[in-house]
Amino acid sequence: MSSSESGRQFINQPRQVVGEALEGCARLRHPDGSGVRLSDPASGMRLVVRDDWARDQVALISGGGSGHEPAHAGFVGAGMLTAAVCGELFASPTVDAVLAAIREVTGEAGALLIVKNYTGDRLNFGLAAERARQEGFKVEMVIVADDVALPDNPQPRGLAGTLLVHKVTGALAARGAGLKEITAVARRVADSCSTLGVAFNVGRHPGKPREQRAPELGLGIHGEPGAMALELGSDSDTHGVHAIMDTVVTALVQGHSRKDVGGDLPASGHLLLINDLGGCSALERSLLLEEALTHPSLQALGIHAVVGPQPLMTSLDMHGFSLTLLPLDSLLEEALSASCAPVAWPGVQPVTPLAHFSPSQDAVRTVSDEASDARRAQAKADCQERAARGVKSRAGLPGDPQVEQRLRAALEILLASEADLDRLDAISGDGDTGSTFASGARAVIEALEDCELACGDSGELMTTIGKQLAHGMGGSSGVLLSTLFTAAATRWKEQSDANGQAPLGQRWHDALSHGVARMQHYGGASRGDRSLLDALLPALEALQASVQSEKNASVQPDQQGEKQESATESKQEMRAGRVDWAAMARAARQGADATAEMAKARAGRSAYVPSAHLVGNSDPGAEAVARVFEALADAAEEAAG
Repeated sequence: MSSSESGRQFINQPRQVVGEALEGCARLRHPDGSGVRLSDPASGMRLVVRDDWARDQVALISGGGSGHEPAHAGFVGAGMLTAAVCGELFASPTVDAVLAAIREVTGEAGALLIVKNYTGDRLNFGLAAERARQEGFKVEMVIVADDVALPDNPQPRGLAGTLLVHKVTGALAARGAGLKEITAVARRVADSCSTLGVAFNVGRHPGKPREQRAPELGLGIHGEPGAMALELGSDSDTHGVHAIMDTVVTALVQGHSRKDVGGDLPASGHLLLINDLGGCSALERSLLLEEALTHPSLQALGIHAVVGPQPLMTSLDMHGFSLTLLPLDSLLEEALSASCAPVAWPGVQPVTPLAHFSPSQDAVRTVSDEASDARRAQAKADCQERAARGVKSRAGLPGDPQVEQRLRAALEILLASEADLDRLDAISGDGDTGSTFASGARAVIEALEDCELACGDSGELMTTIGKQLAHGMGGSSGVLLSTLFTAAATRWKEQSDANGQAPLGQRWHDALSHGVARMQHYGGASRGDRSLLDALLPALEALQASVQSEKNASVQPDQQGEKQESATESKQEMRAGRVDWAAMARAARQGADATAEMAKARAGRSAYVPSAHLVGNSDPGAEAVARVFEALADAAEEAAG
């Protein structure tokens, strides 16, 4: 592999690159089952010929120097070229090679040579045509000179407009048109299309360093100097694609207007070909398409169809693009849209107005959902009406004062802990854990104040909290916690439908455990990875322990051998359940404190921080969880007292 000052290239020997590249392409067949044949390397010629050619139609031959791939060899196939004659990099093929191609493919119908307007191509193809005529072949030649970069240039260069000649003549030949008709249409297309390009740099020859050049307007496909160097400033207004596209389009339209295309432009508008000169990314090409189609001057011309944006007529890896305009009529539209075999031809795509839609923010609603929504809407209206009268009771909502009290306690502790958590996160992350959790808390408080939280319906409460965190918390933490609450709400509702008699504590454990499992599934963290899970999972284990303890106590006899409670009382207790908030808070605190001894994090930004910065400092997410459970325990104790 050869290297250069600008980096490495995927080549073997520079002198072999053209032949090896052609051999690679020739090993593949077109979707219609056809393929191409290559001339024997021993001949010293590089000819690419259709393998399904029967000499019963007009043959179309093009070519030139290599380095412009996929032009021209990539366009050999049914509906386009019959043969391509390839020279060395940026060097015209020999007269003998062109003449050999004519002999190989030309039958009674004759052949048309399609030639870019470069001196070497004109001379070699021209002399080959003369010699072929002398041998009795019917041969015509069309020279494409579509470049409008230099207004006073008596010999404009042949550029990407050549490919439009290939496509139109290929369609005509495929339907059996004669040489005279095809030649006339080819000349009309060649004379009426206009091309202009711009590039940040020239292409890099295999095995050689890239020539350092300033960005230029009208740079040639062989690296020839352009019409002018571009002065690109440091701000986005002077070097962004919008400003560059405006420069290109303005000059292109001016040059196009100077062409004599037989009177007024056709009412059917124009085709626009957007050609990647070899170095643009797919993202850049899409942006170029958007900028071109929204440019006022091109909209005024009426761009009804587009070819590209794709690498079509390149200059090795030149980082640039060109635009080609072609006035359309019904004959050209039909020919350009006709099917063809070469996969390098991207096809013609009609232009359509941009259409937007408003993404749905809610799931598909069922009849029962709509009834539930109506009840919640009425309850919210009642709540807001009472609030407006200064009545703080929320009895009209599906509410629970104890749940609301505990929820407020948890939210307020997150707001109060913002600075502490940010300072802790600054040691191992980017210092925003506190502000992130506080943002989530504010979003939930706002929903609470707006009477949007059904504190008496745990499933609906967790669903709404999940939505608020997704929109209001931000960052990965917001998505993870929203996933937890959303999945927990789903499991809670499933339990309500399947087994509404399960103990409350058990239902909470099952729902939250399911939510945590889904959070882990998407987030990838586990216990011991130094994350909020190191506090959350111990708290859930404490909840399960309290549930199991209560369950055992409900079926054990007392010291006098009597049952601890009657069967009726036992069922009531099982339905109510009990959550030992104090035990959960202790477990969460122990888990959070333990993260200070973890020398290596395996999740989040802390995974990239040296252990010296971690030891002795708790994980901020785990600390936030511990403080929330401590606030819940305090609120529960206050309510019990």
